[in-house]
Amino acid sequence: MIALLHLGRIHDETPALRSFLAERGIASELVPLPSLSDGATTDCGSIHWGRFDRVSVRDCRDSHRHPDFLPRIRALAEHLEALGVPLVNPLPVIVAGHAKSDYLPQLEQEGVALIPSRWLPRGWQGSLVGLLEVCGWGEAVLKPAIGAKSWHTYRVCRQGLGLVITAADGTTPVDAGDGDGWLARLAKDGEVCVQRFLPAICRAGEFSAVFLGGHFSHAVAKSVAAGGWIAHEGFGGRNRLWQASAAERRWAAAVEERLRRRFGVLPYARIDGIRDAGGELLLLECELVIPRLFLSEGEAFGRYAEVLLGPTSTRMAW
Repeated sequence: MIALLHLGRIHDETPALRSFLAERGIASELVPLPSLSDGATTDCGSIHWGRFDRVSVRDCRDSHRHPDFLPRIRALAEHLEALGVPLVNPLPVIVAGHAKSDYLPQLEQEGVALIPSRWLPRGWQGSLVGLLEVCGWGEAVLKPAIGAKSWHTYRVCRQGLGLVITAADGTTPVDAGDGDGWLARLAKDGEVCVQRFLPAICRAGEFSAVFLGGHFSHAVAKSVAAGGWIAHEGFGGRNRLWQASAAERRWAAAVEERLRRRFGVLPYARIDGIRDAGGELLLLECELVIPRLFLSEGEAFGRYAEVLLGPTSTRMAW
């Protein structure tokens, strides 16, 4: 029996995954992530966790909207460890993968070419125009270090002495003269990532490589809607299976290998890149905890099922 933890919403592909598992005699159950009270989970005792063989966190969508997500996971992980029930995702991976500001700077230190980025600490205040001038960027993308689905993601463009700030949905939610105050309010809640805007996103989209159990599984090309700048289906973009070239696979494998050095073999990872002006892939982010894995596009339900079953489980022939 596999427990699929969630926070009220699950991945669109999860029902198909559960049907796939059920057809092969593998039971799964959707289980709400226990809440916290006085430092302990309030309902760990109400769920018989010992009946599960493994517990997965991949369906904990919107975790960025739950400030207590990591404490809740830590408390449950401690309870599961006492029962001998493993998490599909090792706790260090969940903790590090939750915030981009944890793993991305380290990958850059290890030689991975990132999209040029600056990290603003919680509570940062200053001149947004001045920040872009120091970086030498005419345009940038701002987003929280902890986020998903382009939540609070904005494109900032220098225009004369001012700025134009555009949200992911195309609206302009900020008055031209309030850029500094707006950024201070954004940074009040947590770290902010400022990345150079790469125009290639509008014509070439994003490249996503999916690894399952430490092996390359499939790749997806994510395009941008006409007139847009976000490669996400929620904003009119499209996803399609992509036959990755040898160079693209080498690029993704090099990133995955560095993740493996730190965490060991990961159950899954989605590695996203955008091309620079010269056509070279630069790392955008690595989705290690709650990613959409494009299992339908990659016909990868069987490979993902093996990840859920775990290395010590009896493998089935898919």
